[in-house]
Order: sequence, then C-alpha cells, then structure tokens
Amino acid sequence: MSWCAYVDESEPDPRFGPGAYVLAAALIDQVDQEAARVTMAALRLRGQRKLHWHDEDAPRRKLLTDTIAGLPVLHLIVVTVDVHARSERRRRLCLARLLPELDQHGVREVYIEARETKQNGRDLQILAAMRARREVGSELRVYHQPGPQDPLLWVPDVVAGAVGAQRAGEPAYLERFASLTTFYDA
Repeated sequence: MSWCAYVDESEPDPRFGPGAYVLAAALIDQVDQEAARVTMAALRLRGQRKLHWHDEDAPRRKLLTDTIAGLPVLHLIVVTVDVHARSERRRRLCLARLLPELDQHGVREVYIEARETKQNGRDLQILAAMRARREVGSELRVYHQPGPQDPLLWVPDVVAGAVGAQRAGEPAYLERFASLTTFYDA
C-alpha cells in the first residue's frame, strides 16, 4: 500500500477536559483517494466551502461519521492534555508523536490543513528537527493545504470532532470507526 495522511486538529470544549488538544490523521491508500474525495465532497451542503464538525448538527454528524466509517481509511489520533501549555505547545507535542507513527506506517505524504504561514512554518521546523534526530525518515513530506481545497482534509476534522464529542459524553460518533482507530498520548 502507498499511504497518504490527511491531518487536522481540534481543541475540545474545555468544560469536558481543559487543556486537551487532538490531532487526527486519516490514512488512505493512494488508489482509494479519488473515490473517497468524491464521497466526502458530496456531503457538502449548498453554500458550504468545507465540512467542519463544529458547524454541523447531530443528524449531520451522524451522517458524516457513518460515511467515514464506510471509507477505506485508518485513523491515528494523538491527544495531549496540559492546562498550562498554550495551543501551539500542545500541537507541537502531538505532531512530534504523530509524525514517527506515520513514518512507521509507511506514509510518505502528509497533508495538514493550512493555518497562518508562521504556524505552518513551525510544523515544518518540527519535521526538520525530527529528521535531524533521525526520528523520521527523509522521505516523509509535509504539505499544508487550505481546508476547502481537499475534501480528504474533512475526514480528520470529523474524527477529531468525534473525539471531542466522546469527551463530552457522546461516544456514539467515535464508536462508528473505533475498530479502525488507534490512539496515542503525547
């Protein structure tokens, strides 16, 4: 298999675990990407630029998680909880835990939802430092893409949102694809 990973983050509602940061990766074989992309794009409502967990109501969330459960995708989820650390610090911890896992799974291309240029640069600095320490191989590449540009970026958004819902006492969403999910602590 030739895996690619699509990555997005979430900071769940602090009422249900302050200081939590979730980084979700959806691993999909290159041969399955286009069909999965079409499936996800078909879920977009009129006027929506992209799917976003926080913009959806309960019936739509169920539809999204049911659809994702039917895709040929593996999910790697890294969670860190630190009430004293800023978001960027928690993101770095999660990314430092996720990238070696992706490398070990044979992923060579990682697509992360783009943020501000400076923040994207920090992600690349983490990758460079990990390469220098030989924690990941030189073949692993990270690309930043705007969320509306690729429907496959919506998959980890929904998965990360389902993790947040589980933390808030709504486990049904995450249970839909639990058998395809691996959790890691950062």
